[in-house]
Amino acid sequence: MKKMLIILSLSTCIFAGEMGLSAYGGLGLTNIAWEADAVDGVTYGMKPGLVIGVQYNKLPVLVGVGMSMRGTVMSIDGFDDKTTFGMNYLDVSVLYPYAVGPGNVFAGLNIGINLTATQTVGDADAVDLKENDDAINGLDYGLLVGYTYPLNETMVINAGYYLGLADWSGDGGADEDTSSDKHNGIVFNVGYALPF
Repeated sequence: MKKMLIILSLSTCIFAGEMGLSAYGGLGLTNIAWEADAVDGVTYGMKPGLVIGVQYNKLPVLVGVGMSMRGTVMSIDGFDDKTTFGMNYLDVSVLYPYAVGPGNVFAGLNIGINLTATQTVGDADAVDLKENDDAINGLDYGLLVGYTYPLNETMVINAGYYLGLADWSGDGGADEDTSSDKHNGIVFNVGYALPF
């Protein structure tokens, strides 16, 4: 599935011609804002992941399609093994740029469709969280804000912050989901204007 999406994205770029497409790739440092009360001895850290995609920039807004990795790393006092939550999303974004200084400030909506979700404790095999239909919500959405700085006519550096607005965790089979656990994170990437 992942390979097919990457091939589809690349083939879209190949046939784009002079359509104003750019490719981007970089690093996302993500975490999860848990709504539940903090438990003593439990800490959550950022999980690094890949962020790649393509962006169309010939409209008043920037429209992008890509893939991103999100999650968190949980540590519990007294346990050596850390628990890692890892999720992959197919992202669609619509961002509004505004010129500030040499670059652009951007803000807009990012919608993510969950492709995979796993939980790994230490060196153990990953557990597929999507096996239980109620463990993961299939859709995530949030606000993406940041700044684009041009390096030259074809390359830019982007830095942004993603603030999740949707509860990514399901209700676990309960009648009512009282939690609202949201993704958040910072993103750094390099964009390149495709030369065709």
